[in-house]
Amino acid sequence: MEEVTKKVIEELISEKEEPCISVYMPTRAAASVEVKQMSIQLKNLLSSVKKDLLDKRYLQYPGSRDIDALLKPATDLLGDMAFWQNQKEGLAIFLNSENFHYYRLNKSVPESFLVSKYVNVMPLIPEVLLNNVYYMLALSKNKNRIFSGIGSHIEQLEIEGMPESKKVISQNTGSEKSISRHIAGSKGAGTIFHGAGEIAAEQKEDLLTYFRQIDQALNKYLDKKEKSPLIVMSVKDIFAMYSEINSYPYLLKESIEGNPDETPPDIIAKSAFPIISKYFDNQIDGIDETYHNLKGTGKTSTHLEEIVSAAHFSRIEQLLVKNNVSQNGIFDPDENKVSIESEGEDHYNLYNFAAIRTIANGGQVYVLDEEKMPDNENVIAFYRF
Repeated sequence: MEEVTKKVIEELISEKEEPCISVYMPTRAAASVEVKQMSIQLKNLLSSVKKDLLDKRYLQYPGSRDIDALLKPATDLLGDMAFWQNQKEGLAIFLNSENFHYYRLNKSVPESFLVSKYVNVMPLIPEVLLNNVYYMLALSKNKNRIFSGIGSHIEQLEIEGMPESKKVISQNTGSEKSISRHIAGSKGAGTIFHGAGEIAAEQKEDLLTYFRQIDQALNKYLDKKEKSPLIVMSVKDIFAMYSEINSYPYLLKESIEGNPDETPPDIIAKSAFPIISKYFDNQIDGIDETYHNLKGTGKTSTHLEEIVSAAHFSRIEQLLVKNNVSQNGIFDPDENKVSIESEGEDHYNLYNFAAIRTIANGGQVYVLDEEKMPDNENVIAFYRF
């Protein structure tokens, strides 16, 4: 199943066929009884979509039969037991006369549907933040594995120059030694063994050599411009030693403690996901300070009409939108005018429109819960110029 990324949203908003139908619902990995309940929930949502299509009288769908044909890819999911048994926390469905897409989401979403000129991307945007790329290093003396992750999905990578284990390093350097000894006295009175502390130091140097080679291989492979975080799964002492020599600037201080040698990738991914989620959530913590530093300088705006226009004309670098906020209206680019309208066949959610245009023009959009929005505003734009 494809994860929701910024590229996915860009592809969704590039589709021009109308009407655009967007359906969201909460889901869960479920047994047979819950599968039936989720199927009924989607069936009811699709019934509401059908009624809305009839009420809005889209000319290309004049009758019930035509609408049934339009909705068929989604209705075909209703009886698909395997589909419902493999859900995550949420489900997003998008369709028009040309295309049909669905995505399993890592975070729950409220039940909703929208028939409009534009795809409703707002509930997807928090998912994009979760689905930035990260890397997962499963590290022990016996072996190491490196994974690339998006959301809760990880794939093992093969990286040139990455040693398979500490044993390989020891064989190459000849530093794996048994306890050394020598005969004391001229008469060979006995065998004297070097102390345990000396052995520990020797072993530590082997480990550090092993870790340095891993670090060098990772730094050649990982693109620092992407600022992708690296999380380590290892026993506590191993992580402490690896942290000493690490030179990759985005190694997370929080690790997954445990021996990863026999841990399957899906368990590693499950263990990593809460830490990665928290990391990406924390990326927006500095936005409040940035906003207050720029407030009143003309480089920000909280006025929806201004922001809609600026988004269309590619002036917005970052856009913050409060979760679940809505305001219907229409933007006329020729007149550069926003009309606020509560009803009308051609109206659409202006917050969603601003988000779409910002993304299409290369800007970054964040959809934040009320408590994270600076000054409890509904929308804030940071201008490029």
